[in-house]
Amino acid sequence: MSRLEVGKIVRVPLREVWPHEALDFTRWLEHNTDVLSDQIGLVIGNVERERPAGAFSVDLVGEDEAGASVIIENQLERSDHDHLGKLITYAAALEAHTAVWIVAEPRPEHVGAVTWLNESVAANFYLVKVEAIRIAGSPTAPLLTLITGPSAETRKVGVQKQERAERHDLRQAFWEGLLRRAGEAHTHANVSPGSDSWLQAGSGLSGVHYHYFVRQHDAGVQLVIERPSGTENAEMYER
Repeated sequence: MSRLEVGKIVRVPLREVWPHEALDFTRWLEHNTDVLSDQIGLVIGNVERERPAGAFSVDLVGEDEAGASVIIENQLERSDHDHLGKLITYAAALEAHTAVWIVAEPRPEHVGAVTWLNESVAANFYLVKVEAIRIAGSPTAPLLTLITGPSAETRKVGVQKQERAERHDLRQAFWEGLLRRAGEAHTHANVSPGSDSWLQAGSGLSGVHYHYFVRQHDAGVQLVIERPSGTENAEMYER
């Protein structure tokens, strides 16, 4: 029984394969978007190179199967803030539904940034790593690896974050209204509204304060008596 021979992958410096990012890699990708599609699961057609976006130009702009814009920003080096900014700027300028950032070496901070974008905005963002490989003297081949992209989980997290932010805004508005009304009776001085589900305010008497709370289906207030001794607490309660 013969043994199956397994070749060894050898990584080739990207600049040996594509010496110039715009003239070589971007031109190659323009005619080989199927290699990218295999990684991100999105068919990209009608690709155009160097599409204007305001005073700038996008490396590649295509369309998904629904006709929505897909922008692709290439970087044959370590990811940086400049290209991340370009990616977001181009996506906004062209109202793109999908943005793809292809880099040679993704920094952890930028992986986190793209993940955050997928949780926070309506567009889909992909971060893809590009490498060039050769096996046992074979022709050089591209190797694209999806680092992070949109998913049902990130969308769920994004919805939860939005709901939490809205809930915090509603709480803040509620406490502002309550303190405004309480101010008319000259109580609760120097109390600032927050975004928590509870608020504590003084009553004007030492050791006695109000504890307000709001929940999903109800709200309430408690009068808390915390005097130095149980006797004092009982006396204050009987007043």
